[in-house]
Amino acid sequence: MEVQVHRSTILAAPHAHPLEEEVPLTIFDLFASNINIAVLFAFTAPTPSDTEIIEGLSKTLVHFPLLTAQLDYSRLRRRRPCLVVGGKGGGALVVEATVAADLSDLLPLEPSADFLLLHPPTEETHHLFQVQLNRFRCGGLVVAAVTHHRVADGQSMSTFFVAWGESIRGTPITSLPVYDQSWIKPRSPPKCEFQHWDLEFVRVPPYRNGSPSNHQDEDPSKITNILLRYSSEFITTKLKPRTRGKYTTFETVLAHLWRKITMARGLDDRRHTAIRVTVNGRPRMRPPVPNEFVGNLVLNAYPESNVRLLLQGGPERAAKIIHDAVRRIDESYFQSIIDFGAMHGDDDLVPVYDTGGVVLSPNLEVDSWLRFRFQEVDFGGGGKLCAFLPTWVPIEGLVIFVPGLEQDGGLNVVVTLLKEHAEKLRQISHCLM
Repeated sequence: MEVQVHRSTILAAPHAHPLEEEVPLTIFDLFASNINIAVLFAFTAPTPSDTEIIEGLSKTLVHFPLLTAQLDYSRLRRRRPCLVVGGKGGGALVVEATVAADLSDLLPLEPSADFLLLHPPTEETHHLFQVQLNRFRCGGLVVAAVTHHRVADGQSMSTFFVAWGESIRGTPITSLPVYDQSWIKPRSPPKCEFQHWDLEFVRVPPYRNGSPSNHQDEDPSKITNILLRYSSEFITTKLKPRTRGKYTTFETVLAHLWRKITMARGLDDRRHTAIRVTVNGRPRMRPPVPNEFVGNLVLNAYPESNVRLLLQGGPERAAKIIHDAVRRIDESYFQSIIDFGAMHGDDDLVPVYDTGGVVLSPNLEVDSWLRFRFQEVDFGGGGKLCAFLPTWVPIEGLVIFVPGLEQDGGLNVVVTLLKEHAEKLRQISHCLM
């Protein structure tokens, strides 16, 4: 795929914003992985001009100034790392590019390393939010955005993208962001009711050259990304009867995939396998935190099983393990880590995400974007959102649930595995045995 970059622009931080100059990272921001997340939105023609899209972005950033901030770990004036809004070197990077192909040549979008050409680099970046507008020969458009995870989680970014589309279309923003952190308040005195060391954070030597000292290097060429599609009919008539309809769609499909990925990896029966499942804290807090809260408010649940029991126990047992683990991450668990943050948040905390290398086997990391609003993103102009995917990910063992844009109510799942295991998974992904 031939991509030609024509110009780059830095949109400065808005002059008028509701935040202080320095915004300390919360314990949930510190828990988020220290990486950039890239996603792709593909729109059919006709679409607004680049000028209209960039003007809409400028208007939207007034309400989302953290995306133009800078991460400051220097601690020269404070103890906890923070986001600096309005400082020199901030702003959002916008790249305009053209692609010498028709968008239809790529549809339906399947994971590809070529996607890396459609967005700015995700390593050693100077901006917390970057976007590349890719104009195809047919008039189609792929908007590829890169956001640093410690600024915002998936719920926050889906709110942003919907608002950006509304600004482009000239309509009022229906869901304005919320920055009130009064929900993230420790008790007095703080009290940790759960063990958070080695689950959320680990004690390891300081970073070296921006990476944890125990990071494992692997050859990215051994890892591939695949997309699995599960229709609503398949889920309803094939998968849910195997769990007697007792579990959510997410729990049911994940139970099925956990077993199939374990089979595809060929794991020994005596091994242990676990999942890090992201859990959105907004609906679990009391009172609930609005979906429009911008930042990070996510923790992990940890379903686990012996491989032999996982495979022999069937999908209903796997779904129950997932359900019970997720249910345990409740209001009291979130409050406990808020108190942990009050007790340890000024230490050099390293999240578990940053210590495991790029091959997670025999374990998995699972993120669900099903309840976010990505499928509602509409840039106007008459074109329609025809595809939405995360970009190519060079990590083995990542599973991302993505809302399907088809009208049948199904879902898509991006899975990253070693190539030989990915090929096996393709063969058995819909097998009910």
